[in-house]
Amino acid sequence: MRMNVNDMLVFAEVVERGGFTAAGDSLGKPKSNISRTVSRLEAALGVTLLERTTRHHTLTEIGQRYYVHCVRIKEELESATASIETLMETPRGQLRVSTSVAVGQNLIAPILAGFMEAYPEVGVDLRLMNRRVNLLEENFDVLIRVGVLEDSNLVARHLCTRSLHWYASPEYLETCGTPKEDLSDLASHHCLFMNAASEKAEWIFTKNNREQRQAFTPRFASDDFNVLKQMVLDGVGIGKLPDYMCEGAECTGQLVRVLTGWQGPLVDFHAIVASRKGMTPKVRAFLDYLQQTFDS
Repeated sequence: MRMNVNDMLVFAEVVERGGFTAAGDSLGKPKSNISRTVSRLEAALGVTLLERTTRHHTLTEIGQRYYVHCVRIKEELESATASIETLMETPRGQLRVSTSVAVGQNLIAPILAGFMEAYPEVGVDLRLMNRRVNLLEENFDVLIRVGVLEDSNLVARHLCTRSLHWYASPEYLETCGTPKEDLSDLASHHCLFMNAASEKAEWIFTKNNREQRQAFTPRFASDDFNVLKQMVLDGVGIGKLPDYMCEGAECTGQLVRVLTGWQGPLVDFHAIVASRKGMTPKVRAFLDYLQQTFDS
């Protein structure tokens, strides 16, 4: 037996309001519509719920029992609606975020304590992976991606743009010399390469809107900027690194920026979510927090 929940709610309203007319006024429907709805429910059940006279109605014994269940259903529906409304107002629940190891350790992890203090009902599950992650299949709320985005049906929110330049340690420069600005001796230097996607070992240098490409055989390659930076710090060679990862080491003299006459690439950071329409408060709060932090 399949019941129409709306019919059950109308029946409960009739009992609560004490009649078809009052129930109709409450629900914004004509009395005749309310009467037909109750009759349809009785026909579906095969029982009489209300004994009707021209002046009033009375619940039958079965009707009394059925009314109790209808009230419970109404209360559960109201509770479910209230729960959703509350969820859509207050950031809460577990937030699953994925990004690369270097971005996670250097940009995301340092701001998480502040975010979690601002939103104490939100827990964070941060996964760092140097591979392409499928947001939907792997059940993530937010992906932080760097560089050119692939076409997709997902929603991307631009967070910031950061630059990369070339760095070496003082020890390396003392041993091997400083690379010339015209790039003529770059082939003789130990070049360390960030190889995230089996790319050709090549650097692109820009000056006055002119690009110059320089291919090389890497002395060392890795798919993680943290590892690459450590090799540069250890004096293995010259590496192209994000400036945000090198500011501290440059200030303390551990790293030296080289080839300063050339501009390195600019890369965009995006937050990827499933949809803008269905964005939960915890996701919206996290994206807003990221935006404010990166803009400051």
